[in-house]
Amino acid sequence: MNLPKEIVCHLEMSAVTFVDVAGASALAVAAQDLPAQRRIVIERPPATLPRLLDMFWPDLSVIEVVAR
Repeated sequence: MNLPKEIVCHLEMSAVTFVDVAGASALAVAAQDLPAQRRIVIERPPATLPRLLDMFWPDLSVIEVVAR
């Protein structure tokens, strides 16, 4: 059986110093609209982003946050 390959979009955010609720919401909405087998990996986000995602979208599994 041939399973479809997962497509991952890496978003490197080390130069971003702050993300507010509107920015986190835009990212969450975009992630929720992704087709099956796709996800977003956020690398080195500002500290506010993982907290906002956990607070308002705790079950959003198509976004993975990597501190690196």
